[in-house]
Amino acid sequence: MLLEIFNAPIASGAQTFLIIVCILIGLGAGITAIDVRSTLFKKSSKEDNH
Repeated sequence: MLLEIFNAPIASGAQTFLIIVCILIGLGAGITAIDVRSTLFKKSSKEDNH
């Protein structure tokens, strides 16, 4: 599916736009996952200390 999109005769600007969107989505998912983990660990450690 991805290869078909990249091999399709689209404007180069559209291809780079799709690539940037995919990268931003990946980064956003990674950052939210890290935030969720850090907040969960902080909450559990605070509960353990009290």
